[in-house]
Amino acid sequence: MASTENSARLCIRAAATVVALTAAIGCAREAEEFICPDVAVGDLVVTELRGPQSSPNSLPQWIEIANVSDEDLDLEGLHLALLRPDGSSSLDMIVRYKRPLAAGGYYVLGFVSDTMLANGVDYGLAGEHDGDLYEDGVLSLLACGETIDKVVYNDLPKAGTWSLGVSPPSADGNDSELAWCVDATVAADGPATELGLPGTPGEVNRPCE
Repeated sequence: MASTENSARLCIRAAATVVALTAAIGCAREAEEFICPDVAVGDLVVTELRGPQSSPNSLPQWIEIANVSDEDLDLEGLHLALLRPDGSSSLDMIVRYKRPLAAGGYYVLGFVSDTMLANGVDYGLAGEHDGDLYEDGVLSLLACGETIDKVVYNDLPKAGTWSLGVSPPSADGNDSELAWCVDATVAADGPATELGLPGTPGEVNRPCE
């Protein structure tokens, strides 16, 4: 009987050792590289937001940013943090591939697949967030743990875009709600019911009147 019990204990210990070794091997994978984009505070500025539309349209929702630095930048590793004004429903969306943005250029991150880019969208955020932009929210651009720019917005328009009317754009200039306005300009190349109210993705914004 003692021999049988000893054998059982040995089997249990052996099984535990195998499990431990398996777990150790599974944890031995090299950690994913942390990408820290070389972007300074104020180098990137949120310039335009297109949220869910109330009328039929063929354009996606998107976030536009501008490179206001004097250097070309690579957006890989940039985080776009979105939350509601009360701090709830926090989202962290990441640019996961090398994406150059020339000095003075604009870049549009759309809520579409990165394999289905169109209508001025440069990068697809599908998979990072498959819902809508919040009607009221706080959007921050983060690089290397620092806040590069932050925008607080309310009542995102359901027809057209929420557009920064300051030129040239700046991280200080977009802090004031008075610098923003609704761009509901009808598209020049088609009825609004088909194309929607496109705003100015990837281009200088129209001034607020």
